[in-house]
Amino acid sequence: MMETSNSRFVVFVSLTGDQQIKLYNLDLDSGALQLQATSDAHGPSGALCLHPSGKVMLVAHVGSTTLASFRLDVSSGELTLINKMDTGIGIPAHLITDRAGRFLLTAYYGGGGVTVHRLGDDGAIEELVQYIDTGEKAHSILSAAADRFVFVPHVCPTNKTCQFRFDSESGLLTPNAPAELPPPDDETGPRHICFRPQGDVAYIVNEQGNTVTAHHFDAENGTLASFQNISTLPSEYTDGGATAHVEVHPNGKWAYASNRGHDSIVGFNIDTGGALSPFGHFSVPASPRSFNIDATGTYLYCAGEAADIMTCYRVDSATGQLHALADYAVGKQPFWVMVTTLG
Repeated sequence: MMETSNSRFVVFVSLTGDQQIKLYNLDLDSGALQLQATSDAHGPSGALCLHPSGKVMLVAHVGSTTLASFRLDVSSGELTLINKMDTGIGIPAHLITDRAGRFLLTAYYGGGGVTVHRLGDDGAIEELVQYIDTGEKAHSILSAAADRFVFVPHVCPTNKTCQFRFDSESGLLTPNAPAELPPPDDETGPRHICFRPQGDVAYIVNEQGNTVTAHHFDAENGTLASFQNISTLPSEYTDGGATAHVEVHPNGKWAYASNRGHDSIVGFNIDTGGALSPFGHFSVPASPRSFNIDATGTYLYCAGEAADIMTCYRVDSATGQLHALADYAVGKQPFWVMVTTLG
């Protein structure tokens, strides 16, 4: 997605501690940010999901049992509450919509499992379509292959990734065959998942294992098969930690994963087959839960949840190396960073 005269790049930051969502305007020439709007999140704000319409923001209240929907004023950046839904399930960790914006799918870390809610035409969170108890510590949810399949990684002790088929008409999830993708070992902890742009390889970052696992994706059957498991930490580092997030650069050449404890982002080269090889570790603010790369691939923004700081990095267009440009004191416990366009 490239900038047009009718759109602008922005960065949303979700603050659990301040119970706020901030919007910054992004200058693509420099990477610099300017705060435009601060909105009440109406709860301990965690993961964010921008509705396909671009005019509604869905929010998981990670320190609670509630989900919320907000009307987004594209010009001012202000969020206005549409409604708040108490699911009764603890710690909603991640949420997505289907491509049509008709359903909201949420993974729960505390109570465990997955919900599907219908979304109204105005973006309101409506009735519960389905709840599936997949076990505790579900940490993220991702759809693939034009919404035909859905994956839900769980960290330890549940330690698995669920594989579902998704009916975009009814909103119902059904277990795929096999229904579960086993991790490399008993102490892996699948946490977040992403695909490279070609859609043929998926990467799962493992919280307890401090690794990234690469998987071939069978787009016909909707299943993953692992072919590599690689450490996110330098070989000489022995103090452990907990990985958090993984993303692939828009050009498909590099993958990045964040290390809490070591407080770094590791960069990997991606070969033609999808295998990873590390090219460097880059210092980031303490406890890097979330980071995001802009659609042009020029900048990476990483928030340190324990530091209350978000740092802007320039991505070297030839090597993928990260170069720190500026720090921003965003507020208490930044949980989620989203770089997107509005317009």
